[in-house]
Amino acid sequence: MPKKKEARGWLDTLLGPEPKEPLIREEPEPTTLQPALRQIGIIDCPICGREVAVFLTKTNRPFVNCSYCSARIFYNGRESMRLLKKKMTTVETD
Repeated sequence: MPKKKEARGWLDTLLGPEPKEPLIREEPEPTTLQPALRQIGIIDCPICGREVAVFLTKTNRPFVNCSYCSARIFYNGRESMRLLKKKMTTVETD
């Protein structure tokens, strides 16, 4: 003889079945946050002149993202990277 299915309400459908055993929660390991992009230096924004950070993209290309004037400048050419390195103040990394 086949078992009858339990009648489920719409709230049970949304929330899912109640666990039959109590959930055992383990202490989570502490999370260490790391920056998404590596900062390599500081330079004045070519547009507004404010001091901005120089970051490396995932493809190891330097770029500047000015939060004041919203300029986003990527340095892709060899000569532009050389000029950026000459003007940039490097930042010590840990």
